[in-house]
Amino acid sequence: MSADDQAHARHDLGDCSRLEAESLGPAGQRFFRLRATAEHGTALIWIEKEELRELAHTIKRMLRTPVRPAFPPPPLNPDDVLVDFDFKVVSIALGHDKVRDRYMLLVQVSDEEDDAIVLWMETETLDRMADQAFEAHDAGRARCPLCGAAAVDGRRHVCPRVN
Repeated sequence: MSADDQAHARHDLGDCSRLEAESLGPAGQRFFRLRATAEHGTALIWIEKEELRELAHTIKRMLRTPVRPAFPPPPLNPDDVLVDFDFKVVSIALGHDKVRDRYMLLVQVSDEEDDAIVLWMETETLDRMADQAFEAHDAGRARCPLCGAAAVDGRRHVCPRVN
């Protein structure tokens, strides 16, 4: 991610202290979003289910960390209900600033070149969000009673605990 990409973003929210992946609604009718709290504002970023999962996979590969069970995020303050930005994703890009050791999430929210949100975060914040994204993605699926793995699209689960 270049400084040029960041310069074309209309909304630079700065360092992100909280980034969470959430799913809302009943199974089969869920909506997915990222909730961001940063130094220059808050945002709800609506994302498709498979885009959320692919983002989480990309983050885990980039950070080279395993998927861990995500614990529920701390409860929201009443002030967290109001947000400064509420957008649907057109595209997402990840970047890394090696000097500051921060990751950048660039979210394009329309086809206009500069209509984007930039969020900066530490490794732990990004990694935790990826874990939550897997949990949110799999939340509507039946789980194996032995290992807790989610069933994948009706396919038969081969549990490692049975082998």
